[in-house]
Amino acid sequence: MDVKILTNEKNVLEMELKGADQSLAQLLAEKLSDDKDVEFASFKVEHPLVGEPKIFVRTKKGEPGKLVLEKLDEIKKEVTEFKAQFRDIVK
Repeated sequence: MDVKILTNEKNVLEMELKGADQSLAQLLAEKLSDDKDVEFASFKVEHPLVGEPKIFVRTKKGEPGKLVLEKLDEIKKEVTEFKAQFRDIVK
């Protein structure tokens, strides 16, 4: 997957996730939306068969790029915990 930054301003970040499906974009947008410092977060796919997911985030304060990194770390931690729990179940 490649990430292409479309807009990177003080409170606004828009990026395209080339080679990804909408699952990661949706999860990241939901995580961002739950943050108190985020004014707006969403994702879109122009066309379901050939479109690339785009994520848009506008913050009330702080740098949106750093916030995206924090949320990706949270997602990684949750997936790691789920994997460990699932591994214990299927032993």
